[in-house]
Amino acid sequence: MTATPPVPTVRAGAPFELLLRGAVWPSAAAGAVAVVGVALWRGPGSLLSGVLGLVVGLGYFAAGLLLLSRLLRDRSPLAFMAVGMAIYLGQVLVLLVFMLAFLDAAWLDGRAFGVVVLVVTLAWQVALWRTTRRGRLLVFDEPTQTGGAA
Repeated sequence: MTATPPVPTVRAGAPFELLLRGAVWPSAAAGAVAVVGVALWRGPGSLLSGVLGLVVGLGYFAAGLLLLSRLLRDRSPLAFMAVGMAIYLGQVLVLLVFMLAFLDAAWLDGRAFGVVVLVVTLAWQVALWRTTRRGRLLVFDEPTQTGGAA
């Protein structure tokens, strides 16, 4: 009989925290570079719009992961899917209300805002993919050893 390596005990919510840590910092760095680039491209008046785009972009994605972490922890996959879709719908509705509220704001440079949000979104997706690939997260439970033949 061969010895099986010990499976590390992972507390509930740890995968979400790993994903959040792995995606927030690269996205924030890319967004900060985008804010500086937009301020150089569109002028210093667009700096506030770029910073707002950075905050909205990071807040949008981080809120989703934080809510999933707090609401789900170790629930069933069916509950995960249902809650995940509800959180996504809520995020889209909040984003819609935000966009409608700032639709006619004269001080908001729409292009600067949009470019920074796009950069944050792309950086978030790449960083999340990279963290998922390197994180070695278990997506299923390890089989338990029983007395019968396997």
